[in-house]
Amino acid sequence: MSNGRALALSAGIVTIATFSGRIFGFVREMVIANKFGASAETDAFIVAFTIPNIIYSLIVMGALSASFIPIFSGLLAKDEETAAWRLAYTIFNLLLIVFGFIATAMMVFAPQVIFLVSPGFSASGEQFALAVNMLRIMAPALVFLGISGLMAGTLNSYNHFATPSLVALVQNVIMVAAIIVLAHRMGIYGAAVGFLAASVCQVLVQLPALLKRRLPYRAVLDIRHERVKSVGKLFLPVLAALAASQSNLIVDKWFASFLETGSISYLNFGFKVASLPMNTLVAAIAIVLFPTLSQQAAKHDTDALRNTISLGIRIIAFVAVPASVGLFVLSEPITGLLFEHGAFGPAATAATAAALGAYSFGLVAMGLNMLLVRAFYALHDGITPLKASIVFIVFLITLDVILVRPLAHVGLAVGYTLSVSIMALVLLWALSKRLQGLHGIEIRLSLVKISGAALVMGAGAKYSALYCAAALGDGTKLAELILVGASIAFGALLYLIVLILAGADEIALIRNMVRGKISRKRVAVENP
Repeated sequence: MSNGRALALSAGIVTIATFSGRIFGFVREMVIANKFGASAETDAFIVAFTIPNIIYSLIVMGALSASFIPIFSGLLAKDEETAAWRLAYTIFNLLLIVFGFIATAMMVFAPQVIFLVSPGFSASGEQFALAVNMLRIMAPALVFLGISGLMAGTLNSYNHFATPSLVALVQNVIMVAAIIVLAHRMGIYGAAVGFLAASVCQVLVQLPALLKRRLPYRAVLDIRHERVKSVGKLFLPVLAALAASQSNLIVDKWFASFLETGSISYLNFGFKVASLPMNTLVAAIAIVLFPTLSQQAAKHDTDALRNTISLGIRIIAFVAVPASVGLFVLSEPITGLLFEHGAFGPAATAATAAALGAYSFGLVAMGLNMLLVRAFYALHDGITPLKASIVFIVFLITLDVILVRPLAHVGLAVGYTLSVSIMALVLLWALSKRLQGLHGIEIRLSLVKISGAALVMGAGAKYSALYCAAALGDGTKLAELILVGASIAFGALLYLIVLILAGADEIALIRNMVRGKISRKRVAVENP
């Protein structure tokens, strides 16, 4: 199988598995919305759920993955597998110690942690106590999440993407089952117990694939080794950069905890819908390209790096631009279809849809950041993303302070969108300078065609939604499903037709990926 076909197949498998996981993630959010609505207990769960998840995302899936994979992949590329696994076991053992300590500290100091993250909860003793108790239940999951994340990074270094991509699906299926089975007896605590059980299963599902590739386990902790130091040198700036770039997960909740009850839920549900395209198609592209970028950087192949990054930018735009327009145009019917049932009423739908509309304008920047940050990490440069992340957090806090009073929770969403867009521009400028260009003319031409097609798509989707609403009437989920489904399908068809008529290279680009005509060294595009 050619490299291009292998990349396309890997991206396809990861996309399907990740998309399935995200669908069940939405099922999880829908079940929570149905059972508990946009309520004080839902806000408390979201805050407690976010704390171990953000630590895991920052340290393992973010900083450790970005610093470990390039070193581990480089050793494998040089046929130094024994050295690679000695590094892996050192990181594994260190992770157990550090995450065990952090999980214990979170359980002991849960009240202080909740107060720091959401001080507005202190106004309600019941909500505050609920968040504290759920954090103590979920804190041990951090250890299993850490092990799972390191397993995924190791398997990805072997270009094995299928099993790690199942992790989100496993987590969400188990959480949905736990909520359905336990909610009537344990209330929202059932979701917390489900999260803990799901973290254990994330390890178990990856274990068979990892055992096929491992050397015998060694209880090593060789932190003074040169390669461990190499990981550490990149780890710290990467961690700082990610902590700043994901600070909105804490900063926005901090501000929202002082707003009306349900504001945290509105932002959470809106962001989950907005980030679906990013966490499926775009995440799959970034995950699959990262080992390739690392190998190209290790070989100092600047031309190949430039081609791979340019390819990634154009495909991300191909997905993110129409997704942004579509989510904005259909924000209210999509929100109503997904969440408006049970305890989640029309007022919550309108508030969530407003947040979704604001977040939708940040999709392109979110997607670019996924790729551009990984490109810098492949180059063993953690400083540039750190600087860009500092710019992000400065703008985020400033804009939140300015916008939260007049626009409430929507102001927080707008502040995030503007800040993440500024960060993407900073990264794009810095990487273009580093690589002496990124095929700027081709990228700009693609953006013009994609944006024009997306606007036509948006107008068509809006017209389709109005027509379906008039023809079907209101009140049933079937009518809502037909309205949303028909509008998305009609809009997508218009988008593809306009791009084909405009002679957009992206159509041929994707076709050639499927046919295996795109290699790791170059991008070969045939005119359609």
